[in-house]
Amino acid sequence: MKKLIVSYCSFALFGLSGVVNAQNADATEVDAVVAAVKVANPNMRALCQSGPDGIRKATMEVLMGLIGQGKIKGNPQYTGTEAGMKIGRECRG
Repeated sequence: MKKLIVSYCSFALFGLSGVVNAQNADATEVDAVVAAVKVANPNMRALCQSGPDGIRKATMEVLMGLIGQGKIKGNPQYTGTEAGMKIGRECRG
């Protein structure tokens, strides 16, 4: 039982640390990724209708290009997560 509680607490802390760290993404980099996704996908309605998987794929494609150009200096995982979440919020209104 003690082992189960420790495992659960470790999982909870690990999950929360990911949420906290995702909020530490550079806002200008996140905005740059969102803008680039919008340029690459002019039909935002279609992108929104593609759901989370489509948004994730579009964000990842743009993010990889920006990383290759050296425009993402922070943690790309956090930047991509925040950008995808921002696009998702815009899709939901």
